[in-house]
Amino acid sequence: METSSVLTELEALYKTKALADSSNRFIRDGIINPSLFGAQKHKVLFIAKEHNYLEAQDYTDYKNGYIDWWNLHVHLQFSHRISEWAYGIQNNFPIFSENLDYALKHEALKSIAFINVKKVSGNASANAQVIFEYMEASRELLQRQITEIAPTHIVTCFRYDAYPKCLLGIEMFRTEENTFGYGQWNGIKVVNFYHPSSRKNKRFLYEQLGEAFKYIAAIN
Repeated sequence: METSSVLTELEALYKTKALADSSNRFIRDGIINPSLFGAQKHKVLFIAKEHNYLEAQDYTDYKNGYIDWWNLHVHLQFSHRISEWAYGIQNNFPIFSENLDYALKHEALKSIAFINVKKVSGNASANAQVIFEYMEASRELLQRQITEIAPTHIVTCFRYDAYPKCLLGIEMFRTEENTFGYGQWNGIKVVNFYHPSSRKNKRFLYEQLGEAFKYIAAIN
């Protein structure tokens, strides 16, 4: 479950390729808490596009990025949504609570793995062309990072299926409801879902992710 070498190689690749934003801060990611992650029945990796750098909110003293931040606390809407989703996945999606206990959310957040496909910071709205350029330039290393994490399930927070197709090279399918995409990569079940900062109702998002996991559980 060691990805430090991959991260070092990715950071060097960005500079060699002179990709857009490559001079911005490199944000490390991976398994948040190895002991908690390893204890889960569903070892879930969430994948998003890029880190949204907020100068007033960022923790520049934490060299391990998300691993340091999320072991410390649940921070901002983005991580609150992911913690709710992780809690649902780990507990067979009990009825959604608007006031889920903070300690339960934090424990759930620490029990996942999380990576961005673009590991240098960007802005509030990701540039699709830039994201695809990063995935194409670093696909082999990103896939290696995913393999080393060894999840049982992957949730890509991309909404549009062209992103996981590019990243993983797999065919994605849609249900009639069209709220999520699904597929498999190297035997790992993949759900392509909304971004955690989506403006959709958080109960709706939680329940739809529950439907997605119920759906893929029935697929061999």
